[in-house]
Amino acid sequence: MRLKKLYRRHLRYPLWRLTHPLAPYEQYYAWVVTRKLKRGQAHPAIGPAAKAARGEEEMLKVLRKRGLRPQHVFVDYGCGSLRLGKPIVAFLEPGRFWGLDLAQEFLDEGIRHIGPDLDRAKRPNLRVIDETGLAAAKAARPDFIGAWHVCGKIPDRILDGFFRKVLGLMHAGTQVFLQFEDSGRREQLHGLAWSLPEEMMIAAVKRVDPQLKIDIFELSSRRHRDMRYLCAHVRY
Repeated sequence: MRLKKLYRRHLRYPLWRLTHPLAPYEQYYAWVVTRKLKRGQAHPAIGPAAKAARGEEEMLKVLRKRGLRPQHVFVDYGCGSLRLGKPIVAFLEPGRFWGLDLAQEFLDEGIRHIGPDLDRAKRPNLRVIDETGLAAAKAARPDFIGAWHVCGKIPDRILDGFFRKVLGLMHAGTQVFLQFEDSGRREQLHGLAWSLPEEMMIAAVKRVDPQLKIDIFELSSRRHRDMRYLCAHVRY
């Protein structure tokens, strides 16, 4: 294993933890990404170089097929810099889009990505994921919640907490769509990403509330190294 890869996978987090003994893992993730952006380096998920792996309209297409309408309230959990959120912001009526992520820097990049005209016309609600932000999004009573390229970034230590936060935004009529990648086993794909086996996804959702219904469907028939690109549809 190359030294740089060894550092990212096995040393970076323990070394960061030495100087941040009480900080949550989410703060570490935000630190890694924002540090890279401040250095002027490209990041695949946040900032001007971010690109949607299978097209920026993938999430919108899934949601519209499942009934999303312009008048609905939608929460983009882990919205990043709105690379997948921008088409949904444009589709929805003003004030109906809610974007949540870990750092204000991510949300600022999102505003830059959609541009001032769309921001003024659609007035998206962007909030940091904390008690205040989560409470505001829940009070909006979302009809749909989506999380794309998020579940695979959650390590075991905070997996249950993550699902409690996302599914805690639901009310009786909410539909939730959780995109994830399954290589057949739980494994670290790179420094900040893991494969999430289908059965692990189902078990995590059921631990939040056994009454929740969950269906898994494939987003793409094309596979890379036996990786399945899946989505979980969760509802009451």
